[in-house]
Amino acid sequence: MKIDQKNLLELFFELVRIDAVSLHERPVADFITKRLAALGLETEEDDAGHRLNGSAGNLIVRLPGKDKSGAPLLLLAHMDTVHPTAGVKPALADGVLRSDGTTILGVDNRAGVTLILALIEELIKRRPRHRSLEIVFTVGEELGMLGATALDFSRLKAREGFVFDCTAAPGGYVASTPTAYDFKIQITGKPAHSAVAPEKGINALSMATHVMSGFPVGRVSDHSVANLGTIHGGTADNVVPDQVNLTGEFRSFQEKEITAMRERLIALCAEAEARWGGRCEPSFMLSFQGFQFSPEMPAVQRLHDAFTRAGVAPQPLVYYGGSDANVFNQHGVKIINTGIGANAPHSTDEHIRPADMLKGYEILSHLIEAE
Repeated sequence: MKIDQKNLLELFFELVRIDAVSLHERPVADFITKRLAALGLETEEDDAGHRLNGSAGNLIVRLPGKDKSGAPLLLLAHMDTVHPTAGVKPALADGVLRSDGTTILGVDNRAGVTLILALIEELIKRRPRHRSLEIVFTVGEELGMLGATALDFSRLKAREGFVFDCTAAPGGYVASTPTAYDFKIQITGKPAHSAVAPEKGINALSMATHVMSGFPVGRVSDHSVANLGTIHGGTADNVVPDQVNLTGEFRSFQEKEITAMRERLIALCAEAEARWGGRCEPSFMLSFQGFQFSPEMPAVQRLHDAFTRAGVAPQPLVYYGGSDANVFNQHGVKIINTGIGANAPHSTDEHIRPADMLKGYEILSHLIEAE
């Protein structure tokens, strides 16, 4: 199912000109709702905006197919951008779409929104046979998949689908991601004047130093990464610090290595308590659950077939980052994050080739064909 490049780029330009960062997605949500209403489609909006203290909720759109058999296919994109696009000046030069360098372009993820909206418009206009579709546009993805996490999955019937939110060129897709945990460590010592009565104090920073020096960071193995991200504490140079907060994260493809990193932090805190006498209390929060897709999985086979028909080679990728796909997979909806050819995302050098957008649209049109 072909599409005119001019129409596709005009829609993309309209979308990136909408300034809608995380939890301020109302303008782009309204754009999507009005555009689909003009096609005769109803858009449902959930209460995620209210629960997240944002301006808009997740949007859900249903498009019945010509074949009534089986569960619908899910298409997914997020509406927010990581930085503002106010005043963006998108332009095509030398076969590349980019901003003028003063703002991000907003490819992440307005390119994904563009492909899905363009596909819906073509389906309504041409009326080909296609799979029944459930389309979800989420909020707050750039802040840690907040909208996807707040979504009521009982509202969805789809068990598999695709999100176009991967920076790889068309043909690339995320086949494996790690499980990620955030951690916080609350360290409590005892304040005292550091010159008059230092022996009466318990130095929380010294305890923190023990934990930090004993916890490996960076690429700690072939399967795992870890980071100490922030440290806050202390009030004055002449006061023994009694409160320190450490935060960080670790990610791994191996459950045993996740357990080992968690237990290492717990042991270091216990050692700090025994040596200095204060309290060192770690807590751990699941950021996202990892997944690994096999080539035999039906959704992977469907994607490989679409790639082949579009003339690109499938390239399964190991990716350490998270996306809405992780949340959907955790809820039993097998979502594959597929490459759109976005380059330098989250930067003012962000760009994408129209050829890659057209190829992404072609792949998407093959994915939704009726069986």
